[in-house]
Amino acid sequence: MELKKASLHMDQVKCQINTQITLEEDKNISDRNPDAERLLMEKGRVVVEDVRPGTDSLAMKGKLEYEVLYSSEDGNRGLYRIQGEIPWEEKVRVERMETMDNPQVAVHIEDLRSSLINSRKINIRSLVNFCIRTREIRDDEILLDIEDAGNMEIKKESYSQSVIVADKKDVFRIKEDLELPSSLPPIGEVLWKYLDLGKWEIKPLEDNIGIQGEVHLFILYESAEEEPQIRSYETTIPFSGNVECPGTSSCMIADITPQVSYSNLGIKQDYDGEDRMLDVEMVLDIPIQIYEQREMEQITDLYGTSMDITPEYSAGSCKLILDKYQGRCKIAESLKLPASSGKILQICHIKPQVFIEDSAIENEGLCMEGILNVTLLYITDDDHRKYEVMKKDIPFSYTMDNMNLSSRTKWKINSMIEQSSAVILDENNVEVKCVVCFDVMIEEMREKMSVSNVKCKPFDEDVVNNAPSMVVYVPSKKENIWQVGKRYCVSQEAIKEINQLSSNEIERGQKILLVK
Repeated sequence: MELKKASLHMDQVKCQINTQITLEEDKNISDRNPDAERLLMEKGRVVVEDVRPGTDSLAMKGKLEYEVLYSSEDGNRGLYRIQGEIPWEEKVRVERMETMDNPQVAVHIEDLRSSLINSRKINIRSLVNFCIRTREIRDDEILLDIEDAGNMEIKKESYSQSVIVADKKDVFRIKEDLELPSSLPPIGEVLWKYLDLGKWEIKPLEDNIGIQGEVHLFILYESAEEEPQIRSYETTIPFSGNVECPGTSSCMIADITPQVSYSNLGIKQDYDGEDRMLDVEMVLDIPIQIYEQREMEQITDLYGTSMDITPEYSAGSCKLILDKYQGRCKIAESLKLPASSGKILQICHIKPQVFIEDSAIENEGLCMEGILNVTLLYITDDDHRKYEVMKKDIPFSYTMDNMNLSSRTKWKINSMIEQSSAVILDENNVEVKCVVCFDVMIEEMREKMSVSNVKCKPFDEDVVNNAPSMVVYVPSKKENIWQVGKRYCVSQEAIKEINQLSSNEIERGQKILLVK
């Protein structure tokens, strides 16, 4: 007798927590800059510099890099920038964390606000979310078959399982040189810039991971002219490429969420020596997890008809990725400009951000509740308040229908802005339109009982000799041939043949003849 086993590469979440920290700083305006009248916009990026796992704890260290755009009544250009950083250290309790673990830390800024303390000092306050997760990889050994089984009855069951075939980290670099349109003057000084990852798509290919997406670029600058003017430029940069990943194929499932680890927008001279070239650089961290759906048949039970067979069972769980879904939600809202603002003349920039606040199963779909945070930079007819910013939270609800969901399923949501626009309706009203794209992966952990080993020995002679040669069995409830055969160590084929049965089911009160 030889046991045929297979070893499957499995992963599961060992521990996961979400935590928040609040960062705050009072920042003095540099002596080189004039007094601040109003704060317009702020942006930030959290850098995790060090992660040290311990026993049931995780120590983290990093910094919050921030920038603030403000207006001044200095009589010159009127817009200036402040930048700084807030160092932080945090130690959080993470049950089951060990010093040898390799935790994944996903971080995003939930809220970033600036306020004016006085004309020479501002306050920066930020709420930062951390999702800390540790995965463990294990080899799940299953019993597929038994060679030379002899007089042994074997029960097999089919099941589906998602096996991990690639688990690694990589990076994807984006580099592009752009030239300003000829209608715009050369760049003198950059006042404000955004370089963000827009919509993206990642697919497994043959021994590769295919990546494509967009980078959103916005720049506000003072022109290099005799009479400098503030100008703006906005564009979308498409990118595509591959990351090597041996062993993958197009029929596999990718669980990958890229993170921007570095971005920079540099200014270079063109062939005429003018600062008109934009040097775009971005680095994406790519945590690669590729799964393959396996249809397996394993032994779940067995007994002997001429030997005393004792199976050893093991309880476990297996991960099954049920499906991946995509959906799009259109959000449109008319916004009334503040009364303190002048009449709107031009929209310079719109920056939308999506936050999913809650998700739940509703009927046969997944209902998502969230907030679309919109920041709008525009120009007014008021020379003293020429540049204005309006910030608005737009609540939305979206349901993805016809999904394979149950109380045991879990889901992972990636949301991204696919399109955004702002249109002037009249001198005091603007209409904002956005298309939000959702990628949802549905998975389920299923419990299973498997045969891990088999012990064999001869039947006890006294038991065999004293056993009746023939038994009439009358079940008190509905049973099947396997249950009866295992109880009396009689093969299923023999039970069917003697009793002339065509079905495996035995009804209550049905007489079954069993022969030793």
